[in-house]
Amino acid sequence: MITKGEHVCVAVSGGADSMCLLFLLHGLSASMGFTLSAIHVEHGIRGQASLDDMDYVIEECGKLGVELKTVRIDARAVSGRTGTTLEEAARNERYRIFEGTDADKIALAHHMDDQTETFLFNAVRGTGIRGLRGMLPVRGKYIRPLLCITRKQVEEYCKTTGIEYRTDATNEDTDISRNRIRQTVMPELIRINGQAAAHISEVSEEISEVEEYLEGITEQAFGDCVRGSEDLQYNGLEIDLDRLDRLPDIVASRVIKEVLVRVSGKPKDISRIHINILKDLAKGRSGRHADLIYGIKAFKDFRRLVIRKAVGYELPDGISHQEKSACGEPDISFVLIDADVSERMKNTGKINEPDRYTKYLDYATIGNVSVLEIRHRMPGDQISIKGGNKKLKDLLIEEKIPADKRDTMYFVTKGHEIVWIPATGRIGERFKVTEKTINILKMEMKHG
Repeated sequence: MITKGEHVCVAVSGGADSMCLLFLLHGLSASMGFTLSAIHVEHGIRGQASLDDMDYVIEECGKLGVELKTVRIDARAVSGRTGTTLEEAARNERYRIFEGTDADKIALAHHMDDQTETFLFNAVRGTGIRGLRGMLPVRGKYIRPLLCITRKQVEEYCKTTGIEYRTDATNEDTDISRNRIRQTVMPELIRINGQAAAHISEVSEEISEVEEYLEGITEQAFGDCVRGSEDLQYNGLEIDLDRLDRLPDIVASRVIKEVLVRVSGKPKDISRIHINILKDLAKGRSGRHADLIYGIKAFKDFRRLVIRKAVGYELPDGISHQEKSACGEPDISFVLIDADVSERMKNTGKINEPDRYTKYLDYATIGNVSVLEIRHRMPGDQISIKGGNKKLKDLLIEEKIPADKRDTMYFVTKGHEIVWIPATGRIGERFKVTEKTINILKMEMKHG
């Protein structure tokens, strides 16, 4: 993990895990010949308690003589701007900050229990083999020296050596999935077998070895089956179906997934359902097409499957922007309206535009129009309503949309969430302008 002469930066939150790692690395730095520094990210979530954690880390690093960098962020604002959960936004910001350090290695304090929770979390949400391998002890410049010990061992070490640490109250919030796994699922598994965490960690390690082997085979198969589209208007990749058919099913599925990842540039949320859509498309007649996640379009052209990039939308500095989609899709324009004009519009009631092809949305709920897509419906699509969400399929049935029309309708979407149904004029409840709206996004569609 660490080579003599390297600069190692340890991420320190102030909790038991990171304080344990800080003291361990400090004790090893001289004998192993590496330079140690620390970094602390204050997320702006827990008010004074979070600031107290930061002050504690500053104090302890000062006592040890470890150089410390502190960074403060507003995770809630990032969450609102990007449309991610608070937990995900905080994590993404941490890693963005870590990437900006000049250290050779970044030491993270994940331990065996974290590994087990990651395994279970990924398993229940439907991940593939790659997700079940959990966290790697070494991944690029990131190292996790504590993956081989349990949370209990960490806390016992802190107690034995007199290391004090801070406790994050949000760890008790069972509305957070990982906390619920930690507090309700793991205790039950340990009652079944006291070594549950260790055994799951061992399975994760074996899966990691299997995944590494399959990665090599997939890379070779990808190079054999996939090439850039010869027709530049598609701006994507194409799969040779004759060659794909000769592969074992598991390798063929991995090749298809890798194509989706490379075309979209986003590995997150690409799942078995999207792979199966392309498999079904490959078995069908030439000329068939399908819409997938992130606005990806795919169609079959004789013995090749073409997967092209989504049309991107940008809205820099409040300037209006218009984009014409490929393959006869509708034109869409966006105008970002600043706060002063937004307030006047709300006061005059102009946001209740009667034209169903013009809608006004709360821009904060979008974050950036580059995340929006115009596409046909997909399995898993939902729309927000008062009090929750509703499956798009159920909504279309309720609104008596004829079955033969549903697959030809266009929707403006954010992932699997429906933002706007131009054919009916309906927008998702979550995106509507309210009294708290600061900026309004005007959307107008033509030729839809």
